[in-house]
Amino acid sequence: MHETELRNLIYELLSPEKNPERGRLYLELFDKHILRLEMTADELNGAKFYKERHTKLIPSSRPMDLVITTSKRFIPLEFKMENGSDRDGQCYDYWQEAKSQMSIQRSAEPPVLYYLSPQGYFPEINSAKNLGYDEYPFIRSDKIDDVSFRSELLHWVEDCLAQTPENFSCKQKLERLRAEIVSIIGKTDSQRQAENIMRKFFTSLDERFDKKFCREHHLKRGSNRRAEVGDAYDYKRFIDRFFGKAFSWPSICLQCTDATGNVVKFDDDKELLFRVGCYNDRCSYLDESTAFCAGFMIFSHKVKQGLYKETDIKPFLDGKNILPQEFVDKYDKKFNGLVGRKNLHDAHGNIIDFYDVGATLTQFGTQEDIASAVEHIMTEIETLLGRFVYG
Repeated sequence: MHETELRNLIYELLSPEKNPERGRLYLELFDKHILRLEMTADELNGAKFYKERHTKLIPSSRPMDLVITTSKRFIPLEFKMENGSDRDGQCYDYWQEAKSQMSIQRSAEPPVLYYLSPQGYFPEINSAKNLGYDEYPFIRSDKIDDVSFRSELLHWVEDCLAQTPENFSCKQKLERLRAEIVSIIGKTDSQRQAENIMRKFFTSLDERFDKKFCREHHLKRGSNRRAEVGDAYDYKRFIDRFFGKAFSWPSICLQCTDATGNVVKFDDDKELLFRVGCYNDRCSYLDESTAFCAGFMIFSHKVKQGLYKETDIKPFLDGKNILPQEFVDKYDKKFNGLVGRKNLHDAHGNIIDFYDVGATLTQFGTQEDIASAVEHIMTEIETLLGRFVYG
């Protein structure tokens, strides 16, 4: 399936004119799984759809693939079947157009370009221009949202299928789209098994961070709106990308608070998080272990990312009696933003590395293996949280 076919199929499923049976519902589910904007009923009801949209800024020779407009938003979507096929400045221009249109609407919502690809790649720097970071091979997620066929798009299709009667005409289009996505992502059976283990593992661990635990250890659940604390590294999405070709970091992130319950902030934009998770090995820039680990991170709401540079992190923590000084002194950018990084172990003291599929299938052959590992990890986490000075 070519990009144009994919775009047209999604347009036909979402547009209420093309799909009066379920278009409105599919858009609501599209918002839930992909846009994550929590649109109001009025927005959803009045949404309009445009294929190959061009404007004064965007010439007809390179139109935006799909645009959704509502009473308060202008949402461009770009579909890419292959990485690195963007034209120079293409995504930057699309984002600038969204910014211009949002300004005309006098909307307080920030403009976002949604970039959909099989693996969840960011666009290339030459396409995004200054929407990236100076020293890191990532694009700012507050400007461009990298959407993966492996996770968000597949979840959307499956949710739509689950809510579509057999006799509806759109059922065949959904089944065709699902078959195409499954064919593209090409997961092995062992990878699927490892993903299932990861979901059970993360879900079981996440349940342990209940209100009582958070209160005792000075933690707090953050907002789960798009690119906020609870969404930025959400394991529910990133597990499906873990064995793909793009960088993936499934995690659980919690805000750190002081003794009175206030979130630890460094200025109006930055706050301290506690993060538990893992990385795959898909970023050549980071010489980082794929072991399951925990640590503290400074999250910037301005760029919707954790800080990574030593020069950004250390001035906020050095000599401040927030985290142990040894954590601050040992921080290196290869730790990918985690200060006080600690590898976590199963009940037998073994490192947990989900990226090693064979070891994962052996290590967690039963639910009891997962449960005992989570129990051991919680003890290690409590020890690490005990070093949190504000706590």
